Amino acid sequence: MCNRLPLVSVLLVSLLGCRGEPGFLEDRAGLLTPAERERIAGYHERLLDAFDIHLKLVILAQSPPDLDALAVEVFGTDRVGMETGGARGVLILVDPPGRQVRMEIGYGLEGIFPDSFVGAVERDQMVPFFQANRVGPGVEATVELESPSFVIRSEALHALEQGAYDPAASAGPVGDHLSGGGGARVAAAIGSGQPEKAQAPESAAFEAKATPLGTLETYKQVLRLRIKDPDLPIYTPETRAFFREWLVTDAQQDNELRGLLHATEPRVFSQAERAVIRFPVGDRRAPPLFLLRGEQGWMLDFASMHRFLGFNHRNEWHFKDVENPYMFAFRDWRFDGNGFPHGKD
Repeated sequence: MCNRLPLVSVLLVSLLGCRGEPGFLEDRAGLLTPAERERIAGYHERLLDAFDIHLKLVILAQSPPDLDALAVEVFGTDRVGMETGGARGVLILVDPPGRQVRMEIGYGLEGIFPDSFVGAVERDQMVPFFQANRVGPGVEATVELESPSFVIRSEALHALEQGAYDPAASAGPVGDHLSGGGGARVAAAIGSGQPEKAQAPESAAFEAKATPLGTLETYKQVLRLRIKDPDLPIYTPETRAFFREWLVTDAQQDNELRGLLHATEPRVFSQAERAVIRFPVGDRRAPPLFLLRGEQGWMLDFASMHRFLGFNHRNEWHFKDVENPYMFAFRDWRFDGNGFPHGKD
């Protein structure tokens, strides 16, 4: 990546437009920070290793006459997906001047990335971030998300992991072409403004409850209704401040609700004014929930969850910091050097 190259290479790459990782990222407009380039390219590299999917991001400096045609051209010129087991490439082509974004899908993935799915991902996940002028976080949020409360997991990747989709049966290149125009293009008014977070009607209906599990059930209702009011009583004061700055999308809430509904065997651990709702150690896609008790009841502490929890490219949770005030709930578990949980032998 650019910030890791020797000085001579950095100078050369800068003259060429700073491609970051040539195979994974090309920021022609210079919209991404070095940290964003590093995270995105690193994640795309892990995606290739883990799922044999080559994902590339290209951010344009000038709007083309035909974005769809350019997507097919870039897909072929950059050989997106050629190194995979069969044209398994995805190109995200962002056009800030033209206020649009296009995802081009390789032949080998069209069966699990239909156009309707791709369009929904762009509209529900990318566009809100792009409108807030947060292109880098929008791309990251589409394929992964570090925040423990918003785990985005593509149904397509889930199908791959569960064996519901057979990579060997996927189509390979047709002639010299890796893509046949599969995907979708949507309008994306980059920098037009962050969506308003309307106050929830009857916010008293979302008060902190007498038990942690009661508060969790209330939070599920928040997700079902797609309420984005950051000042709900079920959140700690620090969490309310956090959510005022954090962009929340419908797609994030839908995926989080799905994860909570699938999580099994919740157990509650409490100590003084803190509590943890924990799921079985083998279910690493079900992160623990932190709560604080106030005068009105138990409040969700998403601010601390964001601070202490992280996720890998498989959306498996781990502790970023094992020296935190919620560790009392994990005394019967052990954690490896990367903070991932394991049952004690």
